[in-house]
Amino acid sequence: MNAIKNLWCSNIGDKPREFDFGQGYGETWEYFEASRCEKCNKIVTGIFGESQHSDCEDTDCDGYVHSDGPMMNYCYPIHIEDANEAVKLIVDLPLVIVQFTDDDGYYLALSGGGMDLSWEICEAYMRLNQLPPTHFCNLPQISGKGISKKDKWIIAGCRKSLTVANRQNYRTLKSLRQNYSNKKV
Repeated sequence: MNAIKNLWCSNIGDKPREFDFGQGYGETWEYFEASRCEKCNKIVTGIFGESQHSDCEDTDCDGYVHSDGPMMNYCYPIHIEDANEAVKLIVDLPLVIVQFTDDDGYYLALSGGGMDLSWEICEAYMRLNQLPPTHFCNLPQISGKGISKKDKWIIAGCRKSLTVANRQNYRTLKSLRQNYSNKKV
């Protein structure tokens, strides 16, 4: 777990972007995903669908790896250098990394759904060395959540995001007051 004080705050104001992942794969977007081999537990990248480990890499392992790609029509901006390395850091989370052909940036996208996955989205940002966007910091109360060391780390990251956002908002408000308090608007 990365120390909270070392996490970047460049994404804290970001909001989800809506996108239909049911269209344009390979033409307008692509995704990166990692999977653990069910047999040997090795992390494998560059897979699509379900494959035998030996079909993806030079290995004798006959276990399987699986990739679903994005499942929900939203994505979230993320600052990373190398998508293939980044997906290894979030391999156990229900997220993939997406890149659009008209955009040099990367995005996180959910590869699962059915419930509020704010905990997992925040954890992915933090594993990728960034504070989570405040949009996801109202973590849902889920039975058993909030008590583990990892959960407390995620909560601390959310608190830091909200604190930074509050400071930014305060400075902006102070600037408006100083610059426009004596002027009719």
